[in-house]
Amino acid sequence: QLLMNMTPTFHCANYRHRLALSHLSLATPRYFRLSPSDATIHKRRNFFSLIDMPDGTDTSHVNMSETRYQITTDDNKHRWIRISFSDVDDTTSAVNNPKKKKGVKHQSNATTPSEEPTTQQTVASTTNTFSFVPESVLQYERSLRKVKAADRASKTKVTIHDHLQTIYFDKDIVVTNKPSGILCVPGVNHYRSLLDLVYEVYGGGANPNDKGISTTQQTTDESATTTLEEPLQKDSMIAHRLDMDTSGIVVFARTRLAMSKLHKSFRERTGTRKRYEALLVGWLDTATWASSANNSSNNNYLGCNAGDTTADTDLGGGEINLPLQRDHKHPPFMRVSTPESEVEAAMAVRDLNHAGWKKLVAKRPKPSTTQFRILAHEVWMDHPITRVELTPITGRTHQLRVHCAAIGHPILGDPAYGWCGEAHPNGGFCEEVMRQMSPTCAGMELQRDVEESVQASGRTMCLHARRLGFHHPATDKYVEFEALPSF
Repeated sequence: QLLMNMTPTFHCANYRHRLALSHLSLATPRYFRLSPSDATIHKRRNFFSLIDMPDGTDTSHVNMSETRYQITTDDNKHRWIRISFSDVDDTTSAVNNPKKKKGVKHQSNATTPSEEPTTQQTVASTTNTFSFVPESVLQYERSLRKVKAADRASKTKVTIHDHLQTIYFDKDIVVTNKPSGILCVPGVNHYRSLLDLVYEVYGGGANPNDKGISTTQQTTDESATTTLEEPLQKDSMIAHRLDMDTSGIVVFARTRLAMSKLHKSFRERTGTRKRYEALLVGWLDTATWASSANNSSNNNYLGCNAGDTTADTDLGGGEINLPLQRDHKHPPFMRVSTPESEVEAAMAVRDLNHAGWKKLVAKRPKPSTTQFRILAHEVWMDHPITRVELTPITGRTHQLRVHCAAIGHPILGDPAYGWCGEAHPNGGFCEEVMRQMSPTCAGMELQRDVEESVQASGRTMCLHARRLGFHHPATDKYVEFEALPSF
């Protein structure tokens, strides 16, 4: 139907050839393919694009709407599940061996794939992934969120008294508990941030005692260095960072040696341990997930209650092993990488290359792993929520937030990956597929109601960096700090 509304003669990308409509082949149902010539055709009014597929290219492994992750269990760990793609759908393994996926069909432990979609269904599924919310509403909500975030960053009066919570400091490092809602470091607009406060009190050779700063832990001779160096510039104190709406422990360097060692530890993830605490929308129950994975006949919700700790106090947990990539539709945010999203990203980059952006290239997806442990099932403002501990095994941008959204339980108050957020919903999966994959996913109605309560209460995102451990840059002794969340 799309083709019938298009002009019967098309201009090729190189503007030297013309192809008639009769030359267009739909032999492969998931792709529009030009034959016999190689070219790329654009129908920009309908956001419709045709990409060249050389003869002999096998595309049977790509199902443009049905990629699903698998759910597996570990017999050695009670209520422990693993969420990952099969080797066929793992884009990080396919990058180095594209032929690995040839001739292999999709399989899923969570659901049985339906019949192959038609061309019209394929276009619809890739353009309208939030089926219950009109695209116009989504665009309006996303624009509104950007305005609100900019207002909060610019209008929040960041002061030492209200926002600098020092946990520990010595001559080499400063450990702080960052509140939610303020920037960790200045952005492009140079709004006042936590770094500015730390530099005013602890940087440039300043003496914290002169400003009346107290800490929850005292400096010890064992962990403090007596070497005298030239004070660091403000930007050089940054060892790592947290998102504006994420609260929790952040460490800053005060010497060049500390900066160098901390940078290496966080970059190479050697000797550093991070633990986050978060509230997820809905009640996540790994027993129900395990039942789904084992194709149990009884796949009903297993009765989580508020404050539930079960008889053996083990609510379970698991590991989310889903690769992440930059979302070409919603930059600079992230999404779960699937074979179809990789195709779409390649098409977007090619369109931009033809439009003059010659240096743009599609970045490869990266393996990403998060472990989680369920702490409690609670109720917040009459809404079911799950308190979890999150451990990032890898350190990708927005990894925890995307992975939680991808299992159907976004972090409460997440302005990007939650209800009508700025990023792709469900971590990149459409709502229909999400309901089939996640046995306990939070429905759209629940997410909407929770978001209304978040807006009414002024609650910010409930993600908190609770524990941070690393080797002290001066003594090489392992130290660990903890700060309780405000939620």
